[in-house]
Amino acid sequence: MPPPTPASVAVAGEPLLAGQSGRVHEVFYHAGQHVRRGQLLLKLLQKQPSVQQQQLQLQLERQQQAYSALQRQEAPAGQLEAAQAQLAATREQLARAVPMFNFVYVTAPADGQVLAPTAHAGDQLRPDSPVAQLAPLPAPDTTPLLSHVE
Repeated sequence: MPPPTPASVAVAGEPLLAGQSGRVHEVFYHAGQHVRRGQLLLKLLQKQPSVQQQQLQLQLERQQQAYSALQRQEAPAGQLEAAQAQLAATREQLARAVPMFNFVYVTAPADGQVLAPTAHAGDQLRPDSPVAQLAPLPAPDTTPLLSHVE
């Protein structure tokens, strides 16, 4: 029987999904590598809103509600313009606010062999992004070696 082709080997593997979102910072695996359950595969950089961004977002939502209320009340033009200026200033502050960054890690869900890595440094991943094909490890060969036949 001929050895399996790379395409047929890839079909035997299960897609390994990132499970998290972020930008790939480091890759710790390669094609053909045997991995153990829990082994580190990827280091992802995640951007999260800072406390300042969260506060500004809440402030912006309140200002938008107040502006809508002024419009419904048919407030004078001066009040509407002042509310619009507040909204613009808050949006500008929000755009300049610096987010927080942290690292998250993707690990092997089971023992196996990496067949087809698809994640590379710099890639942006979503939780459903495939990062590799993972095949189960072959069963160990337990047939005894015969040194000679009598």
